[in-house]
Amino acid sequence: MMSEATRREAWRRINWLGLIAGALTLALPFWGPWWKFTLGTEAVTVFMSPFGVEMRFFGVETISSPLFWWLCLGIKLCFVYLGALLLVGSVLAVSERYAAIGAQFVRFCALKLLWFLAAFVAVLLVAIVLVNQLPGTFGLPLQLQLPYLIGRSTASAGLNGMRITIPVTMAFLQPFVIAVLAAAAGISARVYHDKVL
Repeated sequence: MMSEATRREAWRRINWLGLIAGALTLALPFWGPWWKFTLGTEAVTVFMSPFGVEMRFFGVETISSPLFWWLCLGIKLCFVYLGALLLVGSVLAVSERYAAIGAQFVRFCALKLLWFLAAFVAVLLVAIVLVNQLPGTFGLPLQLQLPYLIGRSTASAGLNGMRITIPVTMAFLQPFVIAVLAAAAGISARVYHDKVL
């Protein structure tokens, strides 16, 4: 039987931040897209996350590649794996015997979500910069200055004296905020775990 003091010490050793980060990481692949791009009034809508890209033209979803689907499934499974390891590592801190293994799990997983988040934002930024450079590079009759990650702007094209202007909107969605919170919890979990052990 565990004494009251031993039980209190065991509860203190559990990495609660790791449990939160692990649970959020496990749930992230199923919460939906992180970022939305809209061209016109819903004429073209693109939803993106590390787990997939969904494109709609006038409300009709386009078909995606099976290879891309398998790649996204692999990333989802990586997140589930990282979340499960974070949960296990956070709880193993209670055990004297397995605390070192738990610490390795937390150290291995805690910063991975931050790197995924940074890579996602970097890929978006690079894509936006390249698209903004297209008209000047290829001499296209377009005026295009997309906002960087969030905001509104317009894309306009002129031909034979006619000019068409289309609104462009970009925004991060709620699952991205949850991903940021999960990454912050993961960093805190690693710091806390090292401190407790």
